Amino acid sequence: MKHFVIAGLFLAMASSHASAQVNAGEQKSDPNLPFTVTQVTTLSLPWRIAFLPDGRMLITEKVGGLQLVTQQGAKTPVANVPAVLWKGQGGMLGVYLSPHYSKDHSVYLTYSEPGDGGSSLALARAQLKIENDSASLEGLQVIWRDGERGEGGQFGAAVAFSPDSKYLFLSVGERQRFTPAQDTNQPLGKILRLTLDGKPAPGNPMAGKTGAETVPVIDPPEDTEAAKTAPVVRTYKFPGPNLTPSETWATGVRTPYGLAFAPDGRLWELEHGPRGGDELNLVEPGRNFGWPLVSYGHNYNGVPIPSPDTRPDLAKPVIYWVPVIAPGNLMFYKGAMFPQWNGSAFVSGLASQALIRITFDGKGGAQTAERWDVGHRIRDVEVAPDGALWMIEDAKPGGLFRLTPLGMAVSTPAAQPATAAPVSSATPSGSSGTTGSNADHAKSIIADNSCLSCHRIGADGGEIGPSLNGVGTRRTADQIRAVIVSPPATTSTGTPNPMPAYGKKITGEDLNSLVRYLSTLPLKP
Repeated sequence: MKHFVIAGLFLAMASSHASAQVNAGEQKSDPNLPFTVTQVTTLSLPWRIAFLPDGRMLITEKVGGLQLVTQQGAKTPVANVPAVLWKGQGGMLGVYLSPHYSKDHSVYLTYSEPGDGGSSLALARAQLKIENDSASLEGLQVIWRDGERGEGGQFGAAVAFSPDSKYLFLSVGERQRFTPAQDTNQPLGKILRLTLDGKPAPGNPMAGKTGAETVPVIDPPEDTEAAKTAPVVRTYKFPGPNLTPSETWATGVRTPYGLAFAPDGRLWELEHGPRGGDELNLVEPGRNFGWPLVSYGHNYNGVPIPSPDTRPDLAKPVIYWVPVIAPGNLMFYKGAMFPQWNGSAFVSGLASQALIRITFDGKGGAQTAERWDVGHRIRDVEVAPDGALWMIEDAKPGGLFRLTPLGMAVSTPAAQPATAAPVSSATPSGSSGTTGSNADHAKSIIADNSCLSCHRIGADGGEIGPSLNGVGTRRTADQIRAVIVSPPATTSTGTPNPMPAYGKKITGEDLNSLVRYLSTLPLKP
């Protein structure tokens, strides 16, 4: 019994599912963008963004690179990245910060690993080392790989960490081979639940079970029917026990590019369908989402696939898209810049060149809200520490874009001093400066919370917020204290104020240090 008691996770499983599936494929784009899109720089086929606490980004490039990018667009190549096979849909794919990054500096990478007979999906972990003008991965170790290798794209390669930060969920695509998604002996076409070290997690539906010693490997067939009799090109023998059954959390997925936990703890997966039938699925242990047995789409050559409505024993998507949107990723928004969207999910669109917002009913149901045509093949959309949305374009070169509310300054935040150590953006803390003067202590609080991303110290103010020391008029200590504890809902221009309230996030000592320091700043730099 103890293996099935997983804190913060099974609460998400006790859900009542939506009774009817929603086709959102015909949704029209809203012609009025509620944000300003600003291009910052370009990269070579960028795939994923991972924000560091100080606002800088790690961005993978499918051609094989990993870049450390500032919000002003300065790029530093990260050294010691693993070799990848850049071919078709394969290459350097995902990058994700460890849930304990502030302590271990670890990052996770997913990529197509080259080898005899083709490529395989690999999951690696390494420590990120940042110095003044360089960055590198240290001690990189592959902690999981599918091992079968071979031909085909659709790697999946998305990672999501459980709300309790103990487990890692990995989406594994079926590599355009169809049938492995229903084979319990093969990891292809599955959602896996692993420990942070890449081992089978306790409490999985088939925990402790092992699979066949060998599995057949096929080349991508023409369609779902041809896959049933596809010739075996070779047999793969696992180097040790086949742990696939004990790793598996859910089965029957196709191209799972999106994987994310909602604020209520539910896990959602987003995948490409074939010709029609992109899906948003609510992931729960042991569920089978039916690929390639059923789909709301058809094979690319027109060969029909049975509808999910014919198989009540298989899980249906909560939302599907016919025609397709070709999703790039799925993420949940939490930030101060667009407070009206907190709790919503965003989907990036490739062929659709769209950004789509999705809302949830808290009972396992979801529906699309807005759909915006942004004019670019969007591979990934993520939220920065200051609440801005950032997108990358699936192109070579592909743009990196910053999205800010209409009426807000569109230029990127002022550059901050680089720091090799991770800093917390969640809670104001002056721990890094407690041994220095009051000014040093206050400066450390400002740095730890990226205040200068929105504000500056000087008469001109910041890109988003006013100057920390006032613009021509000295603020009193009481005024400064009031703004920190409970900032006004709107800015002087009438736009929503992105600054969070720190009344319950800051100690009295730190608040006093900030007020004393800001009260002494000159009106001019």
